Amino acid sequence: MRRADFLKLLSLAGVSYSSPAFSQGQVPIQPGECEVNPAFINSGPGFGNRVALTFDDGPSPGVTDRVLTELSKRSLRATFFLIGAKVDASPQLARRIVDEGHDVANHTYTHPRLSGMSDSAVEQQLIRTQDAIARATGVTPVWFRPPYGAFRREQGSIASKLGLGVAYWSVDPKDWSQPGSSTITKRVLSASQPGSIILLHDLHSQTADAVPAIFDGLIERTFTAAPFHSFVGNPYT
Repeated sequence: MRRADFLKLLSLAGVSYSSPAFSQGQVPIQPGECEVNPAFINSGPGFGNRVALTFDDGPSPGVTDRVLTELSKRSLRATFFLIGAKVDASPQLARRIVDEGHDVANHTYTHPRLSGMSDSAVEQQLIRTQDAIARATGVTPVWFRPPYGAFRREQGSIASKLGLGVAYWSVDPKDWSQPGSSTITKRVLSASQPGSIILLHDLHSQTADAVPAIFDGLIERTFTAAPFHSFVGNPYT
């Protein structure tokens, strides 16, 4: 599918291009950051009662493996936006993600604020992460999520040159702030709707504590959790 056709399909399916609710809000958003254009998505098709479970900032030993176990118990599939340096540190855990049927995506190599960086520095962050994930898993990602959501519209061409779509989110329980597992669960379940891209972080134990109730709550509401490849597809083919 051509990129233009892909974007048209998402538009017809009700995909939103409005600015997402950004996580890690303690980092001020500067003018011109996070502007959304058709190369950037923050939700998926609203039909089929599907949502996308996404996890940022892993792989994290002791947390990611707990999340994977809970997903496996329920035969759910998710998408993991991985930090390249952490993939290099825990390649077997990154490989487990793929072996268990989940998607992997790019979340930069060291989790910097990309909006203030040069084009060449941004490109190196993405390339190093692509290489790290491919070495560990045999998979080359086609989606990328900027840390803090801080990515300028004009930087989109850097990602597209590498074959990467830019994925934001529509549900943010702010689990990175560790508000308590019950609060994380309540925030996810109250905000989720068909087409939601749910942002979580396989970084802290509170998120791992929350995911059983989150997963069960989504199932009770008859949501289907879809990995990115079947939720929004490949952005450029």
